[in-house]
Amino acid sequence: MNSNTTAILNTPGYYYAIAYILSCLIIIFTNKRRRKGWRGILIHAGIFTALVFFMGLTDGIRKWLFIPSMCVIIGLILADLYIGCEFTVLQACYYCVKAFINGEFAASLCWQIYYHFYGKATYENSSMWKWTEMLLVYGVIYICLYLIEKSLHKDMEELQITGRELLVVAVISGAVFAVSNLSYLDRNGLFSGGMASDIFIIRTLVDLSGLAVLYAYHIQVKEVQMRFEKDTLQNIMDMQYRNYKLSQESIDLVNQKYHDLKHQIAIFKSEISTEKTSEYLEQMEREIKVFEAQNKTGNKVLDAVLMSKSVYCQKHGIEMKIMVDGGLLDFMDVVDVSALFGNMLDNAIESAEKQKEEKRLVGLYISREKQFLRIRTENYCAEKINFKNGMPITTKKDKRFHGYGMKSMQKTVEKYGGSVVASQRDYWFELKILIPLNGSKINGI
Repeated sequence: MNSNTTAILNTPGYYYAIAYILSCLIIIFTNKRRRKGWRGILIHAGIFTALVFFMGLTDGIRKWLFIPSMCVIIGLILADLYIGCEFTVLQACYYCVKAFINGEFAASLCWQIYYHFYGKATYENSSMWKWTEMLLVYGVIYICLYLIEKSLHKDMEELQITGRELLVVAVISGAVFAVSNLSYLDRNGLFSGGMASDIFIIRTLVDLSGLAVLYAYHIQVKEVQMRFEKDTLQNIMDMQYRNYKLSQESIDLVNQKYHDLKHQIAIFKSEISTEKTSEYLEQMEREIKVFEAQNKTGNKVLDAVLMSKSVYCQKHGIEMKIMVDGGLLDFMDVVDVSALFGNMLDNAIESAEKQKEEKRLVGLYISREKQFLRIRTENYCAEKINFKNGMPITTKKDKRFHGYGMKSMQKTVEKYGGSVVASQRDYWFELKILIPLNGSKINGI
């Protein structure tokens, strides 16, 4: 292989540097950003400068220095993504792998196209042609990748990455990178060709195949998680509805017994003439009437849910304050009422249980404000809660299996055209729901 061909095969480092940073920007702009404005721009500019400088410094390095150099490059890509996006470490590593392979493919294809015309039309010294060609090729590639990334975010806000998913993409990308660069490290290897054009074709096709496999795997992971989320939300709604049915059966039985007891007291009062006994029976009668008046909101489903939660609160020393107009919920489906208020109160009670006994307070309020149904729960919470898009972020380690109660509430409220917002102020956590009452707008889940 002549020296001219060898020089051509050595893709300039700035080709890869530009490709890597563009791949990072595609991911950053299609995910929730951690930093915006001038601060974010300066950070990206600094990382890009470091990337260009390092790749220029190590341009043409082979053999034992090649792998350490690539580790530094991957580290810079990872830092850019982690700083730029609201990623966990696992998510940042996952998208780093994708950005790296995207950059490898883009740089390889761009340089291959340049080489094709360079060899035939002697554009050796034409820097204008080189930059024009890079602009066109990178423009087409990254517009396509941007559209793909945007489409992958439909129906799912955030992809949950575990060690398993990261391991799979790491193995795929490692294999792709190894095969595509064997021809670069060893001109006489199994995957090398006798001509520079052969080597270019091998590298570009291998990178393209790796890119396609990574995106296919991403789609598969997304579909699995969406199916899991859908099944989990449905299970939550079914569970809350079953709890409501059991509570309703218990309430019906208790009401029947109290009805019989009222009649028995009336009989005893008519037959017993002692003043002390009469006062005792009257006191019992007043207590029974208080019980009868409890949780009579105007909505039977809500009554059953409140009765069940009230009993639990009494057992665990939680004070429960209820000011509701259940009649405002008549437009809602029975399953939706049981799921919505079951989840709201479960979350509030769970938080209240963690507090000191004198601070175990839970409140539920339902009212009408003009043409809107206003629902609010509040509970004392000494711990600081972090929020994302107006909703609390779960502090539990495995986020895949938590936070679905909140998602279930959001889905139910969205069904009726409403909105959910959570906040914390002065150690009080509030969950506010606003649903339009005009026509009871229903969008469907």
